[in-house]
Amino acid sequence: MEITSGNWQQNPEASLTQQLREIAKNNHNNSIIILSSESLFWLMPELIKNKSQWEASVDLHIILAVREIEEMLSSEYQQRVKRHGDAMPLEQFLRARHFISSHHEKAAEVIELMSQSNIPSTIINYSQHKRDISQLIFKVIGAEDLYPSGKMSGAIINRSLSRKELEILVTINALYYSKFPWISTVISDALIKNQPKLEAQQCKIAKKQLEKVYEMNDAYLQSINAHLDPSEQLLTLSTRPQEAQQERSAEQIKKSLEEETISIRLIGETLLQALNPKSKRKLSNDTVDAIIKLSQSGSLSKSTEVELLELAQENRPQGQRLARLLERAKKQLAKM
Repeated sequence: MEITSGNWQQNPEASLTQQLREIAKNNHNNSIIILSSESLFWLMPELIKNKSQWEASVDLHIILAVREIEEMLSSEYQQRVKRHGDAMPLEQFLRARHFISSHHEKAAEVIELMSQSNIPSTIINYSQHKRDISQLIFKVIGAEDLYPSGKMSGAIINRSLSRKELEILVTINALYYSKFPWISTVISDALIKNQPKLEAQQCKIAKKQLEKVYEMNDAYLQSINAHLDPSEQLLTLSTRPQEAQQERSAEQIKKSLEEETISIRLIGETLLQALNPKSKRKLSNDTVDAIIKLSQSGSLSKSTEVELLELAQENRPQGQRLARLLERAKKQLAKM
């Protein structure tokens, strides 16, 4: 299992328009090229406004996934806790954003711009397609026959934290993040990699705050729904159902307690290892860069290359390019 945000890497020295034109220039076979990244979402408005600069060389089709607003805010909050060390309660997180979902605000803007500029697009309600989102995207790009159904069967595409995991990680961030800013990433990665199929729970938003969320974002939700099939539309202020008390069976409660026990053990073990004074001191970014460069010099054995990349990854666990280099080196070593 790999934790990734997509195959496209943002280049701060070049605009998305420049990068797309360069990709098109190097695409001598006129192949279909799929770019995927969370970062692309935020760059779409600028790209669409610059259509005159790329439309002659790029045949663009945008696939945009939207989510139910409660689910999206829960996911965004969890991401802040997992990757950025946030320790604020969910209620404070919502108030700090004035109850606005930046993702729905931006999605509404992107959809309107695509419509005005006549850019082909496919909008997917991710909340309704969690189980088949990958297969659906393969179908949209015309590669349905290539979908690896065997490998994807039962796969967890987007594993969030359970309520107990989130509660503990928020506490750990409050205690340790200022001194160990990598702690939230290390622990959340350990949980997701070692217990990938645990049933995550959506963060529960208090009733009054939830009403405020739907009220403040109603215009964005309405704008998005105008471009979705009626059966695929997101819940809005007027269509959301009244909250119903859900009773859990004895079997569900037992399963949840067992999963919590496993998570707590994993968190404890990871925390002890991460904070052990005898563990290796974190290397500087310059040192990690030097290690990666040395590993790719071509003058080392493949086993040494793997060892160097593993050392680099210990000190840069979020490095996506580093993860790909290590995976490739391991595969090459296994073939020798």
